[in-house]
Formats: sequence, C-alpha cells, structure tokens
Amino acid sequence: MKRHHTFKYYMTIFLTFVKLGLFSIGGGTTMLTLLEGELVEKRKWINNDELIEMTAISESTPGPIAINLATYLGYKRAGFLGALLATLGVVLPPFIIMFLISIFLQNVVGFDNEIIKAAFLGVKCGVVFLLCRVSITLIKANKKDWLSVSILIVVTTLMIVFSIFAVDFSAIYFILIGAALGLLVYGLIPYRKHKKREQKK
Repeated sequence: MKRHHTFKYYMTIFLTFVKLGLFSIGGGTTMLTLLEGELVEKRKWINNDELIEMTAISESTPGPIAINLATYLGYKRAGFLGALLATLGVVLPPFIIMFLISIFLQNVVGFDNEIIKAAFLGVKCGVVFLLCRVSITLIKANKKDWLSVSILIVVTTLMIVFSIFAVDFSAIYFILIGAALGLLVYGLIPYRKHKKREQKK
C-alpha cells in the first residue's frame, strides 16, 4: 500500500482523530458510530469489514479500545508517525476536557450540584442510544451464519439472565468461549477435513 508522507496528510490524520476523540462520549465502543461515519463513509479509508476486524483486534488486546483503534488505523494509513499522531489525536481532547471539568467541579460548583447530576444523567441516556446503534450496525455488517447467530443469541440471553440474577460472570469468559468455538468450527474442523482429503488422494 502506498504511504503518504506529506505534512497535510499527517495533519489530516491527526485532526480526524482529534474530532473523534472530542465527540466519543461513553468510551471506545460508542466511538464506532463516529468511526463508521468518518472513516468508512466520508473518507473511505477502510470498509465495514475492516472496521469489524479492527474492532475485534482492539477489543482482544490490552488497553482502551479507542486508543487501540486509533493506533491501528494510524499505522495502517501512515506507518509509525501516523499511529503516533492518531493516538495523540484521540487522547488529547478527552484528557484536556476532563482536566478542566475536574477543576471546575471541584473548585466552583462541586460534584453534588443538581444541575451537574442532571447533565450527566442526560449524557448516560445518549451513551445508551449510541451503544444500541453500534450493536445494530455491527450485527448488520457481520457475516451471518449458524455459528455467529447462535453465539449472539446465547450470549445476549445469558448476559440478560446474569444481570437480572446478579450472577458474577465476567465478559472476558464470553470472549474466550467465542474465540474457542471460532477456532474449532472455522479452524480445526476444516483443517481435519482437508487432511482427510489429502490422505485419500
């Protein structure tokens, strides 16, 4: 893939992720809605399949998903410097905003202010909407076969049941179980079938 090394291109990467970092309220998962609009639809840097793959990789590696995604995408577009600028772009806005808000809340109005509490409640409602939209987008774009649909139904059902009955079951276990099933169905079984065909020849 051709690497772009112009100053304008690097600044485009940086400012794009500054924009994403500035409006990604609710964490890295809600950032996916903005990523789809900015990087898939507007700039055409990646497609939906690549976004899903990058999200899976970012979720599976240590660290916040927003930073992992920015680093991965930045490197994909412009190597090490692109990764550095994308990471700085997505980190600096929330850091500066949270620093200023913490000073304001602590020294001016206080954390128990009713107006502030109401504002945060409204933000939470908005985040829930973004999470629902991200989930629907990923479900529509993802490959639909019997395994993926079965895992989705089972995991969703178990998460709801565990939440209702306050069962302590980490989401990490869902990820590991899904990975194991994927390796078994898409990796080991096709491999064994291929080996059997080779032996018959």
